[in-house]
Amino acid sequence: MLLPDTPPSREHAILHVGAASISLIIGTRLETGGFSLLEHLDRPLALARDIFRGGVISRSTVEQAAGILKDYQSSLREYGVSAAHTRLHATNILAEAVNHEIFLNRLQVTTGLAARLMDDGDMTRFIYQVSQRLFQANPALREGHTFVTHIGPGNTRALYFKAGRLAAYSNYRLGIFRAREAVAVEEGDAPRQLSHLEEHIRGVVDHLAADYSGYTTEHHVAIGAEIQSVAAEMTAAKNGLRCILERDLERVAGKLALLSPDEMVRKLHVHYTGAEGVVPALQTNLALARRFGDERLWVPEGDFQRELMLDLATAGPRLENFQDEVIQAACEIGVRYKTDRKHADHVAAFAQQLFRELQHLHGLDAKYELVLRVAALLHEVGMFISPREHHKHSLYILLQTEIFGLSSGDRVLVALLARYHRRYNPEPNHPHFADLSREERMIVFKLAALLRIADALDRTHAQRVKSILIRPDGGRLHILTPGVDDTTVEQIAINSKCGIFSEIYGYEVVLSRP
Repeated sequence: MLLPDTPPSREHAILHVGAASISLIIGTRLETGGFSLLEHLDRPLALARDIFRGGVISRSTVEQAAGILKDYQSSLREYGVSAAHTRLHATNILAEAVNHEIFLNRLQVTTGLAARLMDDGDMTRFIYQVSQRLFQANPALREGHTFVTHIGPGNTRALYFKAGRLAAYSNYRLGIFRAREAVAVEEGDAPRQLSHLEEHIRGVVDHLAADYSGYTTEHHVAIGAEIQSVAAEMTAAKNGLRCILERDLERVAGKLALLSPDEMVRKLHVHYTGAEGVVPALQTNLALARRFGDERLWVPEGDFQRELMLDLATAGPRLENFQDEVIQAACEIGVRYKTDRKHADHVAAFAQQLFRELQHLHGLDAKYELVLRVAALLHEVGMFISPREHHKHSLYILLQTEIFGLSSGDRVLVALLARYHRRYNPEPNHPHFADLSREERMIVFKLAALLRIADALDRTHAQRVKSILIRPDGGRLHILTPGVDDTTVEQIAINSKCGIFSEIYGYEVVLSRP
């Protein structure tokens, strides 16, 4: 187990169970929000190989992971890092293993820490922040039309920026280790392996190219552990970027494909499990460059895995501009499903005000404000299918729609809030709601209560109530509506659908003039 929480410690630690290794960083958090690194350890673990080859994490891999974590505890003890200052994260591909819960439980037994399973939302935010840092150092990328791709262990992400702002985003089931295991052939048959790999990649690359066929690309930034490690051997960096010509990438990828695992490890200074992903990563990046006609790729300098862990160590703050991108992405989804934009914006503004001013009542973390705002913007997308039971249609649509910057768990909450924005209350046997933990169910109740009031305040869809003032008084929550004399319609709506607010918060909601 880790050290008890009693001794104060200035050092913090992050443990990360990744697709091909387990890493540890130890350092000191700075007042500026940064992280001063003291120690960085990395040990190989063939997790992705197990998951994408057979869908099960093998017993030997489980034991190896536990052994690595036990060894890391020696370093934690040396630095005096307590359990309270240590966090454990695990790669999102774990969810694809049928025994991932057993594996996570073993990690917790070994370390005394509950592992947080990262998801696509976490990785998307990280890639976005890497892009923004590159834009700050390279005005040409920021001011132009820049296509950013990340080839991960199981998925490929594409972000398209115009003048530094996100204009499009997509996610595909094409990843380094997923592709490698899908085309695995006999050892030593490199030409055949490469041929199968190219064929496997082509379909997803064509799909991605079709999605972005209407976009002009001036710069292509390729982010990823493998291509960054190879680029470091090819050319020097300038302003945090390395420029790789497409023809040079093709030449290097061809040479590396012929190397044995031992030769790959020696040449690139990587461990064996990491070396397995190098050729698939390069071939995927090369296929994208060819498909988009890019003569060069821009590759960030630095260690991708270490940068990811440093981001986790500083809690990965949701920057204001990132939240703006999430909201804009939600608005675009609303446009796609022809929602009433004025009504959606109005409800979202009221929902945000209610969340902030009633924080002392709901006690929820600030991240749920973003979840509530997105739900408010999209609560009527189901009208695209039919006004009748549109709340159920909204649930279905949002469960099937990726929302930039939101995790899969957050997206489920958004979908459920849309499902319960009307007078129908959550019930334990409802699909998706039944799958939530007790804490998550309570979050849905609390946020749905706020969303219903916000929606009722614009019952007519005419934005009659321009602004509100919130005044708790005894057992009543008075909502003052400046400039509106008659709020009968809105009060009826609140009375009919907002009983859940009284049950959760203990207040009767009353509308009145100032």
